[in-house]
Amino acid sequence: MPPLPAPPPLLFPGARVGVFAPSGVFNPERLQAGWALAEAWGVELVPSPNLGQRHRFLAGDDDARLADLRWALTDPSLDGAWMARGGYGLGRLLSKVDWSTIQSRPVIGFSDGTALHSALWGQARLIGVHGPVLHSLSVSDAASQARLRALLMEGAATRWEGEVWAEGEAEGPIVGGNLCVLSTLCGTPHQLNARGAILALEDIAEPAYKLDRMVNQLREAGVFNGVRAVLLGEFVQCAAPQDADWGVVDVLRDALLPLGVPVVAGLPFGHGARNEAFLHGGLAQVFGGGVSLSGANAARREASS
Repeated sequence: MPPLPAPPPLLFPGARVGVFAPSGVFNPERLQAGWALAEAWGVELVPSPNLGQRHRFLAGDDDARLADLRWALTDPSLDGAWMARGGYGLGRLLSKVDWSTIQSRPVIGFSDGTALHSALWGQARLIGVHGPVLHSLSVSDAASQARLRALLMEGAATRWEGEVWAEGEAEGPIVGGNLCVLSTLCGTPHQLNARGAILALEDIAEPAYKLDRMVNQLREAGVFNGVRAVLLGEFVQCAAPQDADWGVVDVLRDALLPLGVPVVAGLPFGHGARNEAFLHGGLAQVFGGGVSLSGANAARREASS
């Protein structure tokens, strides 16, 4: 395979990055800890107009969160957008966004942010940064913090080493994220289009039978059609029944190996302390247990080739 291109930085010192909470309620102290760390990198964080509101289990009612989502994606004074926290709530907003108005800018988040990354990729082939939300930045390990800073401020590439479940080589845009969120998008206009792509999956606090059910839902909905490889991050607090003679690995292997594409597991992204960022829609290569990640936008490479 030819080497991946060297991309430009996504942000720069002094860049204005909007902080918005489109999903769950955040802990103010944890948000502030992440805020201080991010600003030490040289960016200026700007709170969305409704940041800090609360409505039941959401960070504000739908109108408030939608207004902040639109602001984060369209305000011309912003150079990027960073989710305050994941949780739940983005799926309620996506059908109300005018995607023709969205500006190209790095949008940082994961977990429930998977829904936004999927929509940005499907609607306009726009980039996203699958990485720690501000709420989790300070509790991510040092390697994950360093990786996110290097991706944002330097456009740095990286390489992961994982466990080979199915051998092979592949190249394409890396897309995906949280398995549960991806399954809830099936049958909606924002279902992930992973054809020709390398699909990344991770999850938290889901028993083994639910993981099987969600992978099957993706398969039946056609999400795996045309996928070139599957990458598995961490499946935190996901377990089989206590007395089972099998585990989550067995369930995932049985579900994924019949796809007939390379599968690499044990990679450092997900809901644990290890959550190394990657560019959603960025170029990736899979060979053996190695995964090379560029900070370059795959859609731009396709357009220029």
